[in-house]
Parts: sequence; structure tokens; C-alpha cells
Amino acid sequence: MRSNHFDLIVAGAGIAGITSAAAAAGRGLRVALVSTGPGSFVLGAGCVEVQNMDRGMPSLDEAMGFFRNLTELAGCGFRGGLGEVRYIPTILGSFQTVSLAPFYMWSGEPEAAAQVAVVGIKGLSSFDSNFVAERLVYHAGLLGRGSTYVAREIELSIAEGTVAGTLQFGNRFDRDARFRAELCDALRPIAAKASLIILPGILGLKSGQEEIEGLEKELGCLLCELPTLPPSVPGMRLFNRLEARLRRAGVEFFTGFPIQKLQIENARCKGVLLDTPARPLRLSSESLILATGPFSGRLLGNHSFGVNGDLRPVDATGALIAENLYAAGAILRSSSSARGGNAMAILTGYAAGMLAAGAGVQYAQG
Repeated sequence: MRSNHFDLIVAGAGIAGITSAAAAAGRGLRVALVSTGPGSFVLGAGCVEVQNMDRGMPSLDEAMGFFRNLTELAGCGFRGGLGEVRYIPTILGSFQTVSLAPFYMWSGEPEAAAQVAVVGIKGLSSFDSNFVAERLVYHAGLLGRGSTYVAREIELSIAEGTVAGTLQFGNRFDRDARFRAELCDALRPIAAKASLIILPGILGLKSGQEEIEGLEKELGCLLCELPTLPPSVPGMRLFNRLEARLRRAGVEFFTGFPIQKLQIENARCKGVLLDTPARPLRLSSESLILATGPFSGRLLGNHSFGVNGDLRPVDATGALIAENLYAAGAILRSSSSARGGNAMAILTGYAAGMLAAGAGVQYAQG
């Protein structure tokens, strides 16, 4: 087997690309995932909202079940499902409606706890616990919830000559048992009087359920972690855990190099040229999934393309651009303004991965 030849190349490392690669690898394909870096979902926490989607869409339930299982295996399990409507707090002190959310946010529902402590960290300017607590009181009242939100502040050690930051704390949580003990000790008096603690996102860039749920158990109190200004520690954690899972499943990553060109000949995509130092690197494949969002039109040389019912890009006349080429994710949002975001990325990513693997899954635009 040629080392640079794959059954499938997935372009893009957002939720759509990751889901595509996982679905295809799970069907036995040799998969390469190429990207310049993590997808835009790392700016938040990856919550999924399906209320505005057509619940009768083919594969929707199957796709969401697949994604939940993928995150569970990756140690960053999502909670919820298609029938769920849950209110999760945000750094702005409001609530977002979600159907699925990472385990480290799921407990933030205002009905989950009566006494909630919003905990800031001295010197961390990106999270104002007083502002968040005050706004959550207001918005919980609008929802008819009776939770009480109070602001608290803790002090954590920082390296000499540095400024407190979520990335610094996140890295230390991953690597330093003494820092984790320091955090636990600082939170323990607060946990004694609260049933839920809301924290800025600091609980590790690579940590998983075992570490975070272990902290909850030690405190005897639920935790809810909110993404702060980008880069989001919870978002990066989600990406890192999913990447590690895909690597264990055999997916090969080519990260940091943009795609210079899709190699399309005689209505077939033969592979990609990556813009690597010295000379371009050619990767060939039997099929390709384009999950590069707004950059997809440039790669196709056609900014007004559409897709057919099998998620294959077509030109203005309806002709296939390449018979073995599929599209997924944000590239498809224009087909229905009400169906955007991570739910659409999961659905189309899963469908494209299964179609590329020869499975009989369909995606209907409706």
C-alpha cells in the first residue's frame, strides 16, 4: 500500500470533518484528515441545538447517537438527545437552549441546583463573576427558575512574571497535581455551601471525564465550566480528546498545511496537494469529503456550487463536479438558514462519511 494513498481524505477539522473521519474509519476505511488547524468550534464548547431542525430528516437520530458515542469513547462525553431542551449558562450571564452539551456544562441547567456559586479567579480579567451572577439571577427569573446565584472569588498561584490566564491554568491542571490540589482546596469552602459551582474554563486542555468528575466527587458539588474569550479551554479540550480518539482509530492527521489544490480529473477527485515547505505534498485517495466551510468554494473554483441529495457538489447546471467528492458542514448552511451550527455539522459529517464508505445513508435537504 502506498503510504500517501488513502481510501478517503477529509479536508477540515471542524465537527463535520471529525465526524466524517470517525464514521468512515469505523467502517474500515483508511482515512487522512488534512487541516490548517482546529475548526471554529474550539471558540466555544461545541453545544448542539436541534430544535430548529426537521426531526424527520434521514439519519438525524442515528447521527446524533453516533456523535454521543464518539465523545463518550473520547472521554469528553455529551449529555442529552433529540428530545432534550436544556438551558445552559453563558459567560454573558444568559442561557442558551441546547439539546446536547459536554458533560462539564450539562449541570448548568437552572433547575439542577438551588444554590449556585459563580466563582471568579483573582487577576483573571476574562471572567467577571459578579457580572455573570447578577445576569444569571435576572435570566433565571425570566425562565421562572428559582436558583440563587452568588459571586465568589478564589486566588490561585501563577508563575512569577506572568498574568493569570485560562490557558495557563488549563495547562497546569493537566500537568501539575499540586495545582489541582490547590484548586480543590480553594473551592472546598465554597462547595460546602453550594450545590453547583460555575467556573471559567480552566479544567485542562486534555483532561477528560475521569479527572473532572473526580474533582466533583472530591468537592461533593456539581461543576459547570463556561468557555471564556477565545481560545476556549473547553473547546480545545474537546478537539484534543476527539483527535486522540481518531488517531487510536487509525485516522492519520496532516495538520498545519493548507490545501493548495484539489486534483480533479475527468470528473473524479484524485487527491489533494498540500502547501508544504520545499514542495507540495500530494495525497491521493479513492474519495474526498470537503468540510472546509467558507474556503470550499475557492478549492472548487466555483463559489456558487450546490449539492445533490447524496451530498455531492454540483455546478450551476446540476452536473457533478466530481463523482467521488462529498461536502459537509458549514459549506451547506445556505441550503436552509434555519439549519446551521453544530447539529448540521454532525448530521452532514456523519452522512458524508457513511456515503463515502459505501453505506446507504441519505441526507435530504427538504
